[in-house]
Amino acid sequence: MIKLIIASTSEIDDVDAAMNEIRAQIDAGGGLLTHSVGIVACYYEFVETGVVNALCEALPFDVIGCTVLGSAVNGRYGLEQLSLSVLTSDDVRFATAFSETITKEDVDTPLVRAYAEARGKLRADPSFIFAFAPIMTDVSGDNMLRRLDAVGGGIPVFGTLSNDTSLTYENSMIFRNGEADRNKAALLLFEGAVNPRFFTTAISEKNIQQQTAIVTDAEGSLLKTVDNIPCLTYLASLGVETNGLAAVTTLPFLIDYGDGTKPTAFSMYAFTDEGIFCGGNIPVGAKIAIADVDYNSVMETAQTTVSQALAEAEENGCDFIFAIPCFTRGLVISPNSEEEMKKTAEMIGEAFPFMLLYSGGEMCPVYDENRRIVNRFHNLTYTLVVF
Repeated sequence: MIKLIIASTSEIDDVDAAMNEIRAQIDAGGGLLTHSVGIVACYYEFVETGVVNALCEALPFDVIGCTVLGSAVNGRYGLEQLSLSVLTSDDVRFATAFSETITKEDVDTPLVRAYAEARGKLRADPSFIFAFAPIMTDVSGDNMLRRLDAVGGGIPVFGTLSNDTSLTYENSMIFRNGEADRNKAALLLFEGAVNPRFFTTAISEKNIQQQTAIVTDAEGSLLKTVDNIPCLTYLASLGVETNGLAAVTTLPFLIDYGDGTKPTAFSMYAFTDEGIFCGGNIPVGAKIAIADVDYNSVMETAQTTVSQALAEAEENGCDFIFAIPCFTRGLVISPNSEEEMKKTAEMIGEAFPFMLLYSGGEMCPVYDENRRIVNRFHNLTYTLVVF
């Protein structure tokens, strides 16, 4: 059993006021159990003003997290908010680590070493990985997830890429115990019996084009040809004009891997003469369809995911709920960017402790046709775990 104590503050500039508000909410949540860890999601200025550092120094356990477009806990949500979840348990142990700098030339070594450091603090192999990874222009989140999947031996990996309100992600930060960095990852390993149940919804059915194509040439996240024609030519045949555009992050591909898992959404990050750089690795032979995302699609898929999660929580029990929707969804519904957080908070109410944070790329397992877990990276998706 894991108990979740939640707290939040909108006091960006007054460190003492922020700390007093957080302490009061933690105290109201009851006492800590034997093992504890903190997860923080916040507007980037909380790092700059010292609130995150003060929080890490004040709490008697490890704290990890990242900057986000917005976050929510029970009854409170906002773009300029700091949200804190304290996970505390008598029978589940927690261990954290901060990686070395991740680069295009070396993605593996920093993550392998960080995993080994955290694993060395546990008595047994972990049962779950919570990952906070950097959003980078030259390293895909999918590649980072694949390394974590390999080093963890296929145990569930749930997490996010950092993000912020800038177009270049220049203020996106990952932090652990007061240290903040643009290009490092923070890992949280769970040791003990846990029962996570995962939910993902990307795009409303009515927003998915019926015409599909087969990937005939791809290299990692670079999509080159579909149906043996250049992918840019394919887009043009569908009426998608790419001339002059750097990317169309709100016009995703839906990828059917053909392995019994539900299709995954990937954004188009960049157009080149070779093809399209996408949010995740796309295998040759996968079936793809173009989709679009609008306000109604965002709100509908949020409601669908939360409804499914609540039904599971009520039927089979729940310690807490953690939701990670893509931050592009918040941009799509702008200027009503808080509406998805508001909907989630209203639906969950006080039934279960919960935290939501926006993601620069979602790491969330999916299930194959035999209900086996497959770790997967997503874009534009509402991901959620019920613990």
